[in-house]
Amino acid sequence: MSIINSYKPPALQELTEPAPGPFDVYFNGPVPERLESPRVRLVPYIPSVHSKAFFNEYQKSPEIEKYLPVSWPDYPTFLTWMQNHVLSDPKALVLAIIDRTKGNDGENIEESIAGLIGYLNCAPRNLSVEIGPVIILPRSQRTFVSSNAIGLVLKYALDLPRDGGNGYRRVTWCADPNNKASVRAAERMGFKIEGEMRWTWILPVGKDGGLLPVDGMRREGEGRNSTLLSMCWDDWEAGAKEHVEKMMERV
Repeated sequence: MSIINSYKPPALQELTEPAPGPFDVYFNGPVPERLESPRVRLVPYIPSVHSKAFFNEYQKSPEIEKYLPVSWPDYPTFLTWMQNHVLSDPKALVLAIIDRTKGNDGENIEESIAGLIGYLNCAPRNLSVEIGPVIILPRSQRTFVSSNAIGLVLKYALDLPRDGGNGYRRVTWCADPNNKASVRAAERMGFKIEGEMRWTWILPVGKDGGLLPVDGMRREGEGRNSTLLSMCWDDWEAGAKEHVEKMMERV
C-alpha cells in the first residue's frame, strides 16, 4: 500500500504592522475573555491593540532578552516571529498582562501594559498545558505583577470548571537552566523541578549562551537545554492552590 504526506509548512508571513480586521486567536482550548485579580488583568493578546505598547517598553531594556530563545532587534521582527511561531500555533494562547493600578484601571495600554504570559503545548485530550511565554517588562518586575499573572493562569488551568477553571491535570514551566530567576519564580509559586531536558531549542544565529552544535552539520545556531518544572492536580488539591492565592495577595 502506498502512502502520501500532503503536509506543507505554512508560508512565512513577514509583517511590518499588525494585520487589520478581526483577530483570530486560533487556540485549541478554551479562551477566557479576561482573567482578573484586584491588581492584574489578563486579556487575549490582540496585535493591533497590544503589540506597539509592549514592544516600546521591551526595547528599552535589551538585557531582558538574555535568556529568551529568541531575538527581536526591531518591531517587524517581533511581529513576524509572534505571528509565525506563536499566534499561528493552535496549541498556543498569548495573554497581555495589564497592571490595573496604572493607567485608569489598566484602560490606558501604554501606561498599564506589564508583559505577556500564556499557554504553550496545550493538549486538551491529556488535560496538560505549559505556561509560556512569560515576559514581565522591567518596569513591572519585583512587584505583584508576576505572582498575580502566574497565579491567574494556574487557576484557570487547574481549578475545576465549577470554580471557573478547566480542570487540567498537569501544568508545566520550562526555563533556561542559567535563568535562576525564572526557576525561582516558578518554585516560589509551588512548581516542582522534574529535571533537565536536553537540546530543546535552537537559538538564533549569533546569540550565545547555549550549547555549541556537535558536528557542524545540524544547522547553525547554538542549542539550549530547558529546566522542566510542573504543578499537577494532586499538588493543587493538596495545598498548592491556597499557596498560590496567598502569593497573589502579597504586597
